[in-house]
Amino acid sequence: GHPVESIGCIRYALGPERADFAVISSELVNLGFWDDGNVTTWYNPVPQVGMGTLGGAVTTNSFLNTQIFIVAWNTLVSSKQLDGHDFVVKADPDCVWFPDRLATHVKAYMGEAVYFPNCNLFQDSPPQGPKLYGALEVFSKQAIDLYGNGGSARCQAMDWHGWGEDYYMQMCMLLLGARGQPDYLLVGDHRCIPAGCEDWTRVAFHDYKDPIAWGTCFNVAIGKPDDPIDR
Repeated sequence: GHPVESIGCIRYALGPERADFAVISSELVNLGFWDDGNVTTWYNPVPQVGMGTLGGAVTTNSFLNTQIFIVAWNTLVSSKQLDGHDFVVKADPDCVWFPDRLATHVKAYMGEAVYFPNCNLFQDSPPQGPKLYGALEVFSKQAIDLYGNGGSARCQAMDWHGWGEDYYMQMCMLLLGARGQPDYLLVGDHRCIPAGCEDWTRVAFHDYKDPIAWGTCFNVAIGKPDDPIDR
């Protein structure tokens, strides 16, 4: 099959006793099976996107990938796959993350329309305050319901063409009235708040683009640094 890096985006919906994968890819992928939930894949061919140059109306030096994620979110929301779940997580393919660690971070906010900014840099830059960095984006089901119940059209009416998808989703959540609940222990992110993979207080670690580096981080995080890495 294709390497994990080919996956356009991953959605992870957390229920009280299970975790379901939904994978939305610009290439045909096969992730196999997951013992504790369902694995659903959609093939959404989308064009290649360019890199931004920060300045003016462009808010990122990373990929201008908002259109891809608009398609992905609309696909996921319209599928009704999120029904019965409490939280929705978008995770980048180069992010090593552990859903079982997430529950303690989010359970106090069940039933609220909330999302979780995860970076404390550049707080004076728009949108002011903590930032939602895209390695791991956590939303309550109620926050995504705001998007699904007519909010997507309002968000798509914003001038988003110079934005990355994480900036878009934060601006969308602000527009729709979802509350930001900062959590700076979510991600050990080399681009914001770094942490070693041995740090058990972190839900996720970013960025590990090489499969060997990804696997090494995973093994360290679960306390088995000497285990062989599945290529």
